[in-house]
Amino acid sequence: MKKVFFLCFTFLFLFCTKTEKKQESPVEVIQQIDTVAPVSEVEVQEDTLIFTVQIAALKNTNEYLENLEGVSLYYENSLTKYRLGSFSTYQEAIESCRALRKKYQDAFVQALLNDKAIAISEALQN
Repeated sequence: MKKVFFLCFTFLFLFCTKTEKKQESPVEVIQQIDTVAPVSEVEVQEDTLIFTVQIAALKNTNEYLENLEGVSLYYENSLTKYRLGSFSTYQEAIESCRALRKKYQDAFVQALLNDKAIAISEALQN
């Protein structure tokens, strides 16, 4: 009896299971045509070099520093960097940095080329 039941069960299992066929969705081929704009229509963007004073770089955000007047936040290398001021010359940034060191001892001048940090020596060569 057990053998008959087992055979019936196996038979039902093998022949009654549904096999679904997956239908592949049609793929639309999009052809991209390369275009070349005339030189007169291409805008040449100049590099923007500024100097700023970085007062902190923290793993977690700081509400007090975020609310300082004129502070800019930059997110680099999993750090939140707090920078004050935007100066066109290194000398202006140095003067501001000296004043800020009274309150933020670790403040230093940071050069930014198109909003990306670069070495001061590289910035001064431009």
